[in-house]
Amino acid sequence: MTREHEPETMDISDYHRLHYLGDDVNEILESVLKNIRAGIGLLEVGESIRALYLNEAYFQCIGYKKEDYDKEIQNVLSTLLPEDAAGFLACIRENAPEGRSIFYIIRGYRKNGEIGWFEVRGEPLENRIGENPIYLTVISDITAEKESEAQVGELKKINDELVLQQERYKILEATAKGLLFEYYPEKDTMVFSYNLPGNKKRREIRNYSVHMKNSPFVHSSHRKMFREALQEACEKEVDKSLEYLSSISGGGYRWHLTHYKSILNNEGKVISVIGRIQDIHEEYMEKEKLNYRAETDGLTGLYRKEAAFDKMREYMVEAPAETYYFSLVDLDHFKQINDLHGHQYGDKILQQTAQALSAGFGENAVIGRFGGDEFIILTRGLSDGEVRQILLDVREHCSFCFGTVKAGPEDPLMEVFEEADKRMYHQKALRREGN
Repeated sequence: MTREHEPETMDISDYHRLHYLGDDVNEILESVLKNIRAGIGLLEVGESIRALYLNEAYFQCIGYKKEDYDKEIQNVLSTLLPEDAAGFLACIRENAPEGRSIFYIIRGYRKNGEIGWFEVRGEPLENRIGENPIYLTVISDITAEKESEAQVGELKKINDELVLQQERYKILEATAKGLLFEYYPEKDTMVFSYNLPGNKKRREIRNYSVHMKNSPFVHSSHRKMFREALQEACEKEVDKSLEYLSSISGGGYRWHLTHYKSILNNEGKVISVIGRIQDIHEEYMEKEKLNYRAETDGLTGLYRKEAAFDKMREYMVEAPAETYYFSLVDLDHFKQINDLHGHQYGDKILQQTAQALSAGFGENAVIGRFGGDEFIILTRGLSDGEVRQILLDVREHCSFCFGTVKAGPEDPLMEVFEEADKRMYHQKALRREGN
């Protein structure tokens, strides 16, 4: 086409200009519909919604294969949550008479039983062979965005609670009385001064470094940390805080916070370490509860996906020389279980599986719920045969397929997961052939 024959404007939205792209417009449109990544649906709206056309991306979007969707083509609403199906149908019926476009967010069941979030945008088309409204729709999977929003909302709520707890603690710190101490390194002498209602005692402990080795004052698991903190404060100027379990308040071990500071002479030498010990047991336990809620799945009590991967990385770093195996577990026929018995029954199956896996592996594994009906497991100190035997024992009570891969601290966990996923699907295929 020569310069003088070019149109003044090239508006690609003008259908009549499509002939510039080629001789066969239908072929071009067919190629676009086939290769576009968004789900495209041509929907006829009557008593229900019938699909006149669906592109390949639509099936990928909702997790179905085309051949598995025959029944749903006559009633697209059958795959949606009932309340969303009713709302979606009402939206179209409200806008169709006026020829208005539609926008709606719906939730639907995927082939594997998981619930997905989908954004639907539609434009009305003229129905030349019937009276029912027809809409050309674009369907986008927004599940990840919705899950992210939910997690951000939950974490924000938990963070707000933590901030509130911190504010409460600041008020408590400013007003509460407690136990003061001063340690003299050259004399190896600790002096405790009780500043509590009805208790103004002063206690002096000589040869404190020897006393600390056997004293039940600090819990045995924290004693080394406590001694090292005191030693550091004696060697150089520090102004720090330390949380540890102590029996200082009586009635067993409780969490305490010690704020301590080095006191230097004119020559810069540490002559004493002063501090204040405060019982923070209730605040500490409340914070732990909030952290637990942020990391764990509310239904099964296992780690959430992100927290599970973090814990697994920490688990391997703790003992890099140990043997590790990563397993992916996928429940069998979970969508059918939900469809036949309801989601409450499906939730019980998930809980029972989580309990069985936890009981089977005990202290030898980090276990998480990956999402839907999938679980991830990282074992330590077990052989491949031992891992498989535990999974087979659990499978006597919960039907599932699994894939297991050897892992090491240097292996990217997502690559390990993908390999376990391949092995799990291979096992599924073998079991189907066996059936």
